[in-house]
Amino acid sequence: MRVAVVVDNPNYFGGGNKFASDLIKMLKMYNHDVALCAWEKPVEGKCYESFLDIEEVYLPSFLTKKIKGKLWKIAFASSSAIKKCMKKFKPNIIINANVEPAAFRGIKAAKKVFYCHFPTELKVYKYTLLYLLYRVPYWFWHYKEIEAIDAIVCNSYYTKNIAYLCWKHHVPKDKFHVIYPAVDISAFRREIRREEKICYVGRIDANKGIDYVIDAFLEVYDKINISLEIVGGVSSQENVRYYEGILKPRVDALRRKGFPIKLEVNVPYSRIAETLLSSKAMVSFNPEEHFGIVPVEAQAAGCPPIVARGGGQLETVKHCETGFLVENPQEISSYLVALFEDNKLWSKISESARKWASKFSLENIAREWDALLSSLSSEVH
Repeated sequence: MRVAVVVDNPNYFGGGNKFASDLIKMLKMYNHDVALCAWEKPVEGKCYESFLDIEEVYLPSFLTKKIKGKLWKIAFASSSAIKKCMKKFKPNIIINANVEPAAFRGIKAAKKVFYCHFPTELKVYKYTLLYLLYRVPYWFWHYKEIEAIDAIVCNSYYTKNIAYLCWKHHVPKDKFHVIYPAVDISAFRREIRREEKICYVGRIDANKGIDYVIDAFLEVYDKINISLEIVGGVSSQENVRYYEGILKPRVDALRRKGFPIKLEVNVPYSRIAETLLSSKAMVSFNPEEHFGIVPVEAQAAGCPPIVARGGGQLETVKHCETGFLVENPQEISSYLVALFEDNKLWSKISESARKWASKFSLENIAREWDALLSSLSSEVH
């Protein structure tokens, strides 16, 4: 089967691109021919490695590359790249991996799958009159393309329920599916020395609860003598403002006072894996996490996650068995003390976490994708 995978910019490390990268690996497990549609050509050192393995890469026209505004760029630049792919590669199925449904604008000849990380309407945070008017024509394309999608695949049941509420008047319920993002378990099978350390791994974003992680670390530091490592990706302007204006100055000030905190951004995936393998707990606090790939990766690494009781994390972390789900940030410190003061407890949860994480392996999730794509390809247009 010939499958086209659509992303926006492959040249940053983040959850959407990580999903697309793993999707490419899974498609190749079943010998599907894969093409990539993107705004930029993948660049070694700036993207996940599986993007570099694709020979068929389709980019938008020169004019559409210059469009400003992410939603409009999706509607025109992404669809331009797909149209080029349609002419030459002729895919049977197009999977929109991390951009919005409007990318399918004008595409009719192939089956269309939209992978929903979260509904578009709930990711638009600026509601001034000017922005609302600016987007009015965009929403026309958005709903028109949603109605024409053959399958909407959500990253969790949490996301599926919300997406269905948003789109139930446009999409029948049987077109909604759930396939979890996958984890390459092999990246976490090796053993390296565990340090007396906790970590935050993920996007550097004000909504991820990184400041709560720092607060918990400071609260327990004198009791259990641990270090903190923050490793994440900075991509959008909002991320940059938070990183440069709030997070980095705070970390620098604490380091000057002697606190053992390390902060690294935009690192390769191997560095992320190393951080999880060498830490004894991964901490974050975002009750609205749509899925949360990092808690699953942490469990695969035997690094118990301590995360908010909410969102997709209710589906991925088994409380007191493979990690901990906290109601509020103030609970984080008590679970940290319990883990670091009781080696038997830590070992038990670490072992259980690794076993549980195998549910999300590339092999298991690849079977679900292949089954879905087979069912779509067998349908009569």
